[in-house]
Amino acid sequence: MKHWRRWLTLLLVLLNLVFAAWVRGYLQPWGWQPNDPREPLRLQQQLRPEALQLMPPDPRQ
Repeated sequence: MKHWRRWLTLLLVLLNLVFAAWVRGYLQPWGWQPNDPREPLRLQQQLRPEALQLMPPDPRQ
């Protein structure tokens, strides 16, 4: 009766290892990779990024 706990633990450990490999990109050669959160195309499409000025916060608020 306790064998199912052992199999369940083994299955969960195996799934955890597969998930860790997926997140780190080790499965990329087989086409299994997470979505890339970076947006390099958006950075290339910026118009005059040097015109952006950071202003200090308003002390009255």
